[in-house]
Amino acid sequence: MNENQALKVFKVAIISESAGNWPVYIGLDKKYFEDEGLDVKIIFTRSSVKHLQALEEGGIYDIGFQAVDHIVRAVEAGSDLVALLGITKPNLSLIVAADIQSYSDLQGRKLGVDGVSTGFALLLKRMLLENGLIEVQDYELVPIGGAGERYQAILEGLVDGALLNGPTDLTAEANGLRRLGSNLDYIPEYQGTVAAAKKSWADNNTEKLQCFIRAYMRASDWLHDSANKDEAVKILIHNLKVDAEVAGVTYDRYLQSQTFNIRGEINLKGVTEAMKVMAETGQIEKSLNDPTKYCDSRYYQKALGLLEPTK
Repeated sequence: MNENQALKVFKVAIISESAGNWPVYIGLDKKYFEDEGLDVKIIFTRSSVKHLQALEEGGIYDIGFQAVDHIVRAVEAGSDLVALLGITKPNLSLIVAADIQSYSDLQGRKLGVDGVSTGFALLLKRMLLENGLIEVQDYELVPIGGAGERYQAILEGLVDGALLNGPTDLTAEANGLRRLGSNLDYIPEYQGTVAAAKKSWADNNTEKLQCFIRAYMRASDWLHDSANKDEAVKILIHNLKVDAEVAGVTYDRYLQSQTFNIRGEINLKGVTEAMKVMAETGQIEKSLNDPTKYCDSRYYQKALGLLEPTK
């Protein structure tokens, strides 16, 4: 980038702070976005529902990190939203109050979710169903918000448990709460979060979008190089204000479980798995089985072709 060239503002909507945003934190810290001429600004929305509404309206954010099921549901309702990058598969722990010893103890309890019909709520329902628990009959879902808000709700006794991502789940365990299990125990391959935008916006802002994708790819490459672990941990500590041990364990766990989509490539098989869960819970028709209807890889492929080696 020419040093005299002004950076282009690029607004990224993210629901809440988490380790799932690690490549973005790295891209900012290592100035990969600036190298591509972008001034990336993260806006934490705190609500997946409001987040999706704003993406639908357009003009507020450039792209948003959103659970893929929202994109599937929106497209089926006539939206021109489209998934452009794969961010993470869910790596969520079911964290519960200390007095809960097993899934059977969740009978009659309240569980916090970001929204009652979101993809991660669907994952929670699947986990509970596998353990003989049925919504309404056996437990109640309470819409709370992002991971930080859900964790606080458990501490305050507003709910008895919730799915939490890293490193919030580790912090919760360190503070006396209990981990019952993980979504990875039940559905190991599942495309969770994607970066999405209106197709019309992407078509009109192709160059800016490809710049973001290239920078994100470089950040992903850097994160997955174990030689960078110590620095990556410091970046997470700076952004999430967690202690070094929690950040280090999160790094190891996330990379070992391949939580992040490598180079941000969407896992179409994982999207199909998400669609299956949606169909099983009546969110979409069971006849829907083409994940490419909700994803557009053209911008990614063009960006990949222009990607330079990570510095």
